[in-house]
Amino acid sequence: MNIVKDARAWWGNMQAVAGNVLYTGHYEWEAAKADGGGGGSGSGATVRYYADRIDLADRAHPRIAAKINVPGLIVGGAADDPNLLYTIDYRWNGDLTDADFNVLRVSGGTAELVSTTTIDNWVGSTFVRGKVAYMSAQHSVDPSTGVYYARTQLHALDLSDPARPVDHVSTSSKGWGYLLDVQGDRAVVQSGWGYAGVDIYQLIEGQPPQFRQFARTLGWWANGVSRQGDTLFLTSGYWGVQKVDLK
Repeated sequence: MNIVKDARAWWGNMQAVAGNVLYTGHYEWEAAKADGGGGGSGSGATVRYYADRIDLADRAHPRIAAKINVPGLIVGGAADDPNLLYTIDYRWNGDLTDADFNVLRVSGGTAELVSTTTIDNWVGSTFVRGKVAYMSAQHSVDPSTGVYYARTQLHALDLSDPARPVDHVSTSSKGWGYLLDVQGDRAVVQSGWGYAGVDIYQLIEGQPPQFRQFARTLGWWANGVSRQGDTLFLTSGYWGVQKVDLK
């Protein structure tokens, strides 16, 4: 089963949405703008994003049921509705970055845009848990002064009403950071330039994420999280597994 045939193309972001429906995403290069380029990754080239719906009813013979043009990268879908997909579309805005979180309703080979929520500044990985999408946003430039700085916010986007998502945003914290994982009612955010530790937030339904504690990590960074009861276990390569008791 071929997702893409062009060696310059990319595919990934595999998402098991519901039942026998699996989605992957890929992009294909479009012709370059009129600057002498010829497609591919050169100056002026653009890409078109797709969602590939894979039918797993016959696990021994999966098949691509549809190739659907979508805005951005697939980051998840509704567990109770295989026709609702979520994508992130990253955009440059001068020296700033923005990201559009899109809710799409898929029918056959087309996708209808249900809603768009713009998240200011750089958004990292997105984790969908139930009807909430969690993501961090790094602020790096003050748009009014052009001065560089570093601040991080954690977003909890309530998707109970796909047409009207509600964004609950944490208080801005100093320093770089990106969301590493969500475990139960805790979100773990890499914290600090060089990844000196993690900030741990408590997640409460209908409220902004609340900062609870900071934990310095072994080595340079943690690259995986697991939870048992009120204990987090952080993996950090050569430095082994670190235990963090939740407060």
